[in-house]
Order: sequence, then C-alpha cells, then structure tokens
Amino acid sequence: MITCPECGFEAADEAKFCDRCGQGLTGATVQSNSSSRPEPLAAGTVLKGKYEILEVIDQDSIENRYRARVTNGNGKTETVRLRERLGPPVEQAPQEAVPAQAPAAPPEEESSGPRAKTKELKPTPGIMASEVGLDSGATVSSEAADSAGSDENSGALQASEPLAEASAAEEAAVETKAGDNGAGAEALVEEPTPVAQEAPESEDLGEVFGRVLALSLTVNHPAFERAFSGFAEQKRVYLVYPDSELTPLSRRLAAGKLEEPEAISVAVQVCQAVSFMHRRGLRLNDICPESVAFGPDGRVKMTGLDCVTNDNELQEEPIFNDGYTAPEIYRAKKVDKRADIFSAGALLYTMVTGERLESESWREEAGAVNFYPPYVVSPNLEQAIRRALLFSAQERWQTVDEFKAELLKLLGEITIRSATLTDVGMVREHNEDSVMCVEYFRDSMVEPARDFLYVVCDGMGGAEAGEVASAIAVETILRYVEERLERGETKDLQKLLVEALEEANARIIEYQKGHPESRGMGSTGVAALMVPPDCAVAWVGDSRGYVFEGGALRQVTRDHSLVQRLIDIGQITPEQARHHEHKNVITRSLGARQSGLAGAEALALKLRRGQRILLCSDGLTTHVEDDQIAAIMRRNSDPYPAARELIAAANAGGGTDNISVIIVSAV
Repeated sequence: MITCPECGFEAADEAKFCDRCGQGLTGATVQSNSSSRPEPLAAGTVLKGKYEILEVIDQDSIENRYRARVTNGNGKTETVRLRERLGPPVEQAPQEAVPAQAPAAPPEEESSGPRAKTKELKPTPGIMASEVGLDSGATVSSEAADSAGSDENSGALQASEPLAEASAAEEAAVETKAGDNGAGAEALVEEPTPVAQEAPESEDLGEVFGRVLALSLTVNHPAFERAFSGFAEQKRVYLVYPDSELTPLSRRLAAGKLEEPEAISVAVQVCQAVSFMHRRGLRLNDICPESVAFGPDGRVKMTGLDCVTNDNELQEEPIFNDGYTAPEIYRAKKVDKRADIFSAGALLYTMVTGERLESESWREEAGAVNFYPPYVVSPNLEQAIRRALLFSAQERWQTVDEFKAELLKLLGEITIRSATLTDVGMVREHNEDSVMCVEYFRDSMVEPARDFLYVVCDGMGGAEAGEVASAIAVETILRYVEERLERGETKDLQKLLVEALEEANARIIEYQKGHPESRGMGSTGVAALMVPPDCAVAWVGDSRGYVFEGGALRQVTRDHSLVQRLIDIGQITPEQARHHEHKNVITRSLGARQSGLAGAEALALKLRRGQRILLCSDGLTTHVEDDQIAAIMRRNSDPYPAARELIAAANAGGGTDNISVIIVSAV
C-alpha cells in the first residue's frame, strides 16, 4: 500500500493519485502502518464484554475496521462492523497565556466562509447510548427528524445548540406512522433505525465519531451508512454498524468508466441523498468515489457523514479534495449548498469518463472540462455536467433538485439501437424475405419527433411471386405509417400498425388481379412501431416477435398456423409441434384471400431500458429453439453480433428457408 504524504490515506501500490485528496503519489513511501492509527486488535479480543473481534476487514492511515460478533438482549448472536480510532487526547488544565490580538478577517470572509469554526456535533448526555440493542424494531419518527427545522437558514444542527432539537426528537422517540414516507421527496422506503436508549452518561468519542453518531441517530434515510452505537475502551473509540457488505464506487471505477445509464442512475441517487441533507440545512462537503458505495442490493450508500457540517459553517480545516471540491472553498469565498452540486457534477464526470477532473487551476479561474477527445458523452448529458461544474456558483444549477430533475429526464430518454440482417439460407436459390428499418429523429423545440418502424415479411408463392409479395408489403406499410405519423396520428399505435398490414393485404390482392400469373402469392409479416416509450407489435402468419429482458426471452406474438391451433385445443404439445408434418401450414397471411381482411393482430408494449425486441421470419425459429435464441442474446449485448449469430445458428441447423432477423435494443 502507498500512503499519501498529504492526507495519510492509503492507496493501492499502482495508484498514481490519492483517491481522497488528489495528491500525486509518485515517489510516495510504501507504509503498512501510521502512528495515527492504533495497532489492530487480534481475533478473539472482546470489547465492552460483548463485542468479539472476528477479523480485520479494512485499514487506512487512521482507522481499523473489524467484523465482530455480538449477542443482543434476546440472546441472538449477530455480526456487526466496527470502526476504530485512537481516542481523543486527555485534556490538561489550561495554563495562563498572554492574550494575542486576533488577526483581522479577510475582507471577503463571511460567517459562512470556509474558515468558520464548526461546533462539535456530538450527542448530548442522555442521547448517545454506549450500548444499543440490535433487535430494536422502532424507528425515529420522520417528523421528529424534520423537527430540527426544514428552514434552510436554521439547519438541523444549530451552531449555538448542537442537536438540541434532535435531542428532544430522540427522547420523544419511537413513534412509527403507517404510510409515513418521511420528509424526503424521493419516496424511498426508510430503513428501521435503532433508537438510542438513555444512558447514565455519554462517552467521549472525539469530534469526528461523536459527530457521525449524532447524525446517524437523526438522519433517517436509506442512502446513508449509519452507525447505531458507539463506545470507548482502552483509549480507543468505536462506532458500531450493521454488518452489510459495501462496495466503494472507486473499486468499480478501477475497472473502467460506467455506462451512461448506470452513471446517471448513481448520480440521481447521490442527488437524492444530498437533497435530503440540504433540506435540513446541512452540507455533505465530501462527495467523491471513496465516499460513495453500493450496498448488497445495488443501491447507493453515502459513507461520508464524517464531513457533514451545518449549512452556515464549514469545518475549521476545510476539505480540499482536488477534483471534487468546489472552487469557492479554495478561494475563501462564501460557501453554500451549490458547493455540493459542483462535487456531484465532478463525481458524474468521473463516472462517465473514468478520470478525475483536472482542477489544478480552479483555485483562481475556471479550469478545462474535457470530454472529447477521448471521451464521447451524449450532448445533453455533457451540458448538464458542464452546468454543474461552472466556476461561479451563481451560474450552476441553483438547487440539487434541479440537477436531479435534469438527470431524471435524461434517464427517461430511451435510445434505440438496431440491427437488420437477412440471408438466403443454405437451400433456397433466392431470398423471398423483405426487411425494413426506418428510424426518424427530429430534435426540435417546436415539433420534436422520434419514431421507429421495423418490418419483416416472408414471401411465398414460388418463382418470384413471394419476393414481389413481401416487397409490396413492406413498401405499403412504410407509406401508410409515414402518412399517418406526419398527420400526428400517434395515439393508437396498435390500430395504426394493424391498418398498415391490412392495407398491405389489399395492395397484394390488387396486384394479383392485374397479374393473373401471380395468383397464390402472399406474405407473412411482423412489424414494430415505436414512439418511445410506446411500442406496438402487429403480425400476420408465423413471423414472430419476441421480447428479451433480464436474460429471459418470451414470445409476444401468437402464430397463425395449424400447429398453433392444435396446441390451443390440446391435441399436441409445443414440443410435438416443432416436428409436426403440417408445421409449415399457416392459417392467415397477406394476400391469401381474394377479399376481406387478413386478420392482423397487435399488442402494445412499454419500452424500458435494457429491453430488446426481436422480429424474425420462420427461417430462424424452424432451426433455432427459443432457449438457444435466449442464450445467443445473453452472449451478445450489441444488436449486430446477436443478429449475425442467430443467422449463423439457423444455417448451422439446416438453413432450409430464408432467414431474416431484426433486433432492436432500448438503451
């Protein structure tokens, strides 16, 4: 491990920069311990008569972290995590000193400036319990948590009376309200918080651990890692946490940058947590990859309660976390909640680029925020990040909720990617399938539009008749849909797509009347029309539509075929249908009847990120089982390689028919 010479944080041997302060680590000394960190305790050591150390799970320059076993009041044994630091120094009697004249404050310094002294945020006597039962099922009332004041100018932890109101809330205690979602606008389910029991006297946990425990007992929000107890023993202080595995964001980023949807999702959760604090007059001050982690359920956990301060104060020694600290903190200017917005924007920059913001020049003037080259970021996301990182706080997003709303809008925008392939197969001499992919996008403030049309038609009739029928079908469907979309007819996509298929049926019948030699020609068809997030799938015959989501494949169309009818009435099983002598007999198609409707059907879908839509002719499903299709889709996240492998698999299975595949990914 390499110990940072600036802040003492330990980094991996190959690290070039400190994840805590941004200090370059070239030439830094490799150290296994620091004099500011206590020697780790051996396994089997018992603390407070009940916490048995099981193992050391982490260390840095000032802390040890353990997994321990504890028996609660009901005799049930559970595991917890402990943070350990050296205890505060023993206070000695003050000596008389010659009064010194206080230096004049800088002209731009204000009471909320970065040099303002923060009161110690410690639990007052009777609030912090040195021992709290793990089996407590009560929760701190969200109203009690909010009683510390939603007024942004007052703060939940007043400088004059730290935790005074929180103390009253804790003593009022344990009421739980059915259906109460708390004060957070995020409507997240709040975790049960063990209630601090009254103790004869509080133990001095030091400034940092005292502040963390005080906040843990009042910050009732699932996005924060919270201690439920603390104690001191043998000149060491401890915080006790539930035993849950947390994966630091920095560890994820070590493997490379995140994809945009995941990065935005993480940033939205961070903004929710920051907003919760801001509404209570608090700032986090330390938002970086090391203070953000993922819980076992994948949800974000903020681990930086060590650095939270009142809204109108900063720590006596401000946190200078290069690459994430707002420039006004460096410049001793007035600091407010928008400093956290800068940090959240810098964190998002790191997630989508994999790099720390180059901030060496930000102390005096705005530094460069580089995306391209070498990073390619969606234009709207880039603009949102750049606004969060503006040098002047007045020009940034004015609240973290504004920033979150913009990210949610970007997260709701579904990007469509597709691949379209058709192949003659291994037996046929020519391809009677026709495929079509039309993707239209207009970025306009007046009339924005995004629509996507995909069609697979499998012609039949021998000679060139099948090829003509499928070509007529795709051309007619395209023209019919485009005309209706231009008129704004997007309310009922199912109806529109069914009408388009029936129009194609009419055009094929009309062609047959003018060309007697083509009698008997026809085509199956399956089509998808998307106006995100709405989607409709319509079909005639045995060309199919599937939805692939969460690693599972499901057929959403229902074949118009003889074997499907036999399955429906219970005469054969789906397995028997695959080898039935009449498996190629269809009961509906475009152009099959000389009059009347073809009998097209349709269904509606709501597109979600991560979904994939598969349209295909029976040349694929004749030779590739559904579970094989699913396995291929799982192996290939990109539409084109997936489509290419599906066609290869059909040809490997015999390739007795033309094979057409369209895969549409919603990302």
